[in-house]
Amino acid sequence: MVSELEHLQSSIGASLERPVHEPWTLDPAHYTLPEYYALEVERIWKKEWICVGHVKEVPDVGDFYSIQLVNEPIVIVHGADAQIRALSTVCRHRLMLVVEPGTRGKTSGFVCPYHRWAYKLDGQLKSALHMERHADFDPSGIRLPEFRVEIWNDLIWVNLDDDAAPLAPKLVELEEAMAVYKGPEGGVMAALYDKTWKGNWKSQVENNLEGYHHMGMHQQSIELYSPTKNVTNLTHGEYWTRHQVPYERDRDVTEALLDEANWSPDDWMGMEQPALDIINIHPGNSFSIYPGGAGYYSIWPLGVDSFQFRAHSIRPSGELRRFDPEGAKYDSERVLDEDGVAMAHILNGAGSSKAAPGPLSWMEASLPLWHQWMAQRLT
Repeated sequence: MVSELEHLQSSIGASLERPVHEPWTLDPAHYTLPEYYALEVERIWKKEWICVGHVKEVPDVGDFYSIQLVNEPIVIVHGADAQIRALSTVCRHRLMLVVEPGTRGKTSGFVCPYHRWAYKLDGQLKSALHMERHADFDPSGIRLPEFRVEIWNDLIWVNLDDDAAPLAPKLVELEEAMAVYKGPEGGVMAALYDKTWKGNWKSQVENNLEGYHHMGMHQQSIELYSPTKNVTNLTHGEYWTRHQVPYERDRDVTEALLDEANWSPDDWMGMEQPALDIINIHPGNSFSIYPGGAGYYSIWPLGVDSFQFRAHSIRPSGELRRFDPEGAKYDSERVLDEDGVAMAHILNGAGSSKAAPGPLSWMEASLPLWHQWMAQRLT
């Protein structure tokens, strides 16, 4: 008898044979079955490169922030040797976390709050009190383990697989477009958006893969200046997809936004026409390039029914204001929260006995391409 996990593997495997002009959604159980999620963790999340931040988040020696990447508590830290590292925060003594997830700041080292074992910025054990009677204790051989790190276009990428192939050679086709993440001279990071959302991680990735939802979830925000009807230029490579949603010119809200951004075709971004330029690098790294800034949206699962959404953007100094039809100012947090509302409802819908796969619009053509990428790793 075929198990439900085997059925789901077969189902997503069928996407490799399905004609691209006949796209369908995944079976609902892909979003709810714990065994399928466990397979995703082992074959995708422990193997692929994940964008976890930007070098401007840790510009100076001692700057750090900590995350929970799938099952791994990690601290991103700027070392005394100018290297940015991803260190495990699990103390080498009794498994206590030396830094809680979600912490950020500046430090000269990390001290475990349990028994005061102290570590340098590079993870090397600096001191451990009252260990002199242990005959085999050698502090020089003890350090917080490191995860693979690659800095690409000033973005910080982490891979939980020590043997993973380098990231940059996979993304040569995107090098020119992604160079914008090095930012303008004097560029700053906007306010951090870092939230845990209810929902399955794949629902949010699929959301980021298309502009078809602007007319629904973002009626009073993005749809006003970058409407669904303008979706165009759907392109892809082996590890990525891309689409644009040009701005609707001659609308008051659009022109006000472009004025706020001081947009021009020859500014630091080199965007000939104003648009949302959306690049998705598998499995869950999304990038939104727009007049006035370049945002990254990092997604990773915390369980089958929850995920982390960590977003930041680099832009010139100063506030970039947006206004709704009533003239009220809002920021990107409102737009992201609009998506967050949908994720919990989609998870609820996926658990219904009446849930079933459905056909996709041509505007969602990136979804089956992403399904195929996953199928190659899960079947």
